[in-house]
Amino acid sequence: MADVAFRYLRTDLLRAAAERKGLTVSAYLRSIADAALASEGFPVAEQQYCLVIDGELISTSFKPTKDERGGEWLPVENEDNQPFDPALHYRLKPLPLRLDGDRVVRVYPVVLKEHA
Repeated sequence: MADVAFRYLRTDLLRAAAERKGLTVSAYLRSIADAALASEGFPVAEQQYCLVIDGELISTSFKPTKDERGGEWLPVENEDNQPFDPALHYRLKPLPLRLDGDRVVRVYPVVLKEHA
């Protein structure tokens, strides 16, 4: 598929809106495009899964396949380590995946902008 390109005269507003959410303009445009598509009933969110065998995290995939070793593909749940406000916080690189009972969790550290 070809890249989508267009001209838009309100780039200053896009930059301001993206900064408010702590995103780049590109990430912000993707997020609002996904939200618009989702509101029209299109499936846009890809779920990531993690293969777990005997309590060990083996691999991740967006398209899990049957595992001959008897592993189980669990959905990866993303969460922040504290409430996130894009005006006050930065979301840092995620910590390694962890198994929390019967779920796999990816935690994003959240820090105040003044401490980053």
